[in-house]
Amino acid sequence: MKYFGLVAYCGTRYAGWQIQPDDLSVQQCLEEAAAKIFRTKVGITGCGRTDTAVHSSSYFFHLECPEQSELHRTVRSFNALLPGDIHLSELIPVHEDAHARFDATRRTYRYYLTGFADPFRQDKVFFFRQLHLCDFSMVLKAAEVIGGGEDFFAFAKSGSEVNHHRCRIDEITWYQLSPKVWVFEISANRFLRGMVRLIVGACLNNGLGKITLEEIKEATADQKRLSMPWSVPGHGLYLADIKYPYIPDKLSENSRFFEPFGPISKSI
Repeated sequence: MKYFGLVAYCGTRYAGWQIQPDDLSVQQCLEEAAAKIFRTKVGITGCGRTDTAVHSSSYFFHLECPEQSELHRTVRSFNALLPGDIHLSELIPVHEDAHARFDATRRTYRYYLTGFADPFRQDKVFFFRQLHLCDFSMVLKAAEVIGGGEDFFAFAKSGSEVNHHRCRIDEITWYQLSPKVWVFEISANRFLRGMVRLIVGACLNNGLGKITLEEIKEATADQKRLSMPWSVPGHGLYLADIKYPYIPDKLSENSRFFEPFGPISKSI
């Protein structure tokens, strides 16, 4: 029987989602828990990669295991075995052809940064010392330019092995939870490796006057690297939502965890 799992995790201690030979990963923790519950090795396939220190408030995976008559008990068993920074909210029966990665129609990421040092969120948000020098209106304009593109070679990590760099961006914006707390949000059908962090860096560099809108337009149109590419730190990034044609939106909304500043309000 195939099931989708909905999990949230704090990525601070992990070398990303995917199993690594010498480092701890979220996938490894889930597979080890599954092996104990089902008493056999169980492969778990995630909806995508997240890098070292990146978090997720809504991450889907799939697994195949014997049919579970009481899913709430199985969920409870997982959480009893998982570390406290990983929490399984739901197990959902799906059809045999369902795939957590390939069937996702939309993914949403958020990036949090502050203009002040916060000892309680130091590994959950990016403390950007130059935030007070950054022109928010120019940051918004950069996002608008980038969102109008179709090929994102300029915002792919060097050495990425993909067939093409085309993505469909559905939404891209910045907003302020307060003058010193900024949030970037982007939704697309797919993302390239390192893409979100490079886009955030480009927007901030434009706000600081280190690169121009014209350079961003040229890089997007001509598929060339920016003169000052900046991949912001991973610990401010959250995979916030995944959409599937057969998973109700209400499910993910009811099972989600709040990110570092609680429920999102897009105005000061």
